[in-house]
Amino acid sequence: MEFRQLKYFVRIVELGSVSRAAADLYTAQPALSQQIAKLEDELKVKLLARSARGVVATDAGEVFYRHARAMLRQAELMKNDVQHAGEHPQGTVSVGLPTSAATTLAPRLLAAAATQYPDIQLRITESLSGHLQELVVNGRIEMSLLFERVDGAGAVRETRLGAHLEVSPLLTENLFLLSSQAAEGAAPEEISVEAAARRPLILPGKSNITRQIIDEAFEAAGQRPVVLAELDSLATIRAVVASGVGSTILSPSIPGGTEGLTVQRIAGAALQRRLSLCTFDIMPLSTAARRIMELIRETAAALVAEGAWPGASRFD
Repeated sequence: MEFRQLKYFVRIVELGSVSRAAADLYTAQPALSQQIAKLEDELKVKLLARSARGVVATDAGEVFYRHARAMLRQAELMKNDVQHAGEHPQGTVSVGLPTSAATTLAPRLLAAAATQYPDIQLRITESLSGHLQELVVNGRIEMSLLFERVDGAGAVRETRLGAHLEVSPLLTENLFLLSSQAAEGAAPEEISVEAAARRPLILPGKSNITRQIIDEAFEAAGQRPVVLAELDSLATIRAVVASGVGSTILSPSIPGGTEGLTVQRIAGAALQRRLSLCTFDIMPLSTAARRIMELIRETAAALVAEGAWPGASRFD
């Protein structure tokens, strides 16, 4: 097995095409195909297959891809660490942030990183937790904050987070019923789960981890929520609710904040989610990445302690 074969294979999977990978690598397509054939012959498995979407990795190919990415990354880190031994941490660090967490965390994190580590460039990807998890496992980003379920006692429950993820819990967020203040007027701080179940709700889609937490909490309370519409954009959910159309159940850290909204705790429903910092256990981390991980922990803890992360409590 040769190092260049790993590089060729990874690029084919990422681009979904042998011809595009050949052009990107400035290598003749027949030579590229020949190296992949040698690799498959050595491993005695089929690594690539053709589909309507182009060239894709087989199940064995997906496993090989993750290990190949890790090996290429290790070589890159070794070169960087040797060349910059004794210097301040430097390089690019890729971080995934769920949208609701990004709104609260990103400004303070970027400011702290610029001050403490001026030679580190942060590349932040904002998306849903499910997509960010895939990016971590596939080696596209080095780390991500991901939401997890918690049970009534505050313990992390069994989730879809993969067995190969290193998970470091940061904080717990409570979810509240958010409604238009103009439409609702004065509202008590607490509402029963039975009353909340009668409210028309604007919620994220069912693939969203927060939606799954909501559905499970209502089911455990013997209730079924009235879902008026499903939206994947938190900003749009907030805008719709603020206009007086329905209510939602989300964290007060929702993009745009809670100005103009009523915030009510739902009694009788376990509506919590845990925010954890996750990395892929076979993917090596640079010195710069490890420093940013620690900075994320410190920044999140400071925001919670200051009361600047609405609805959150620190995980101890």
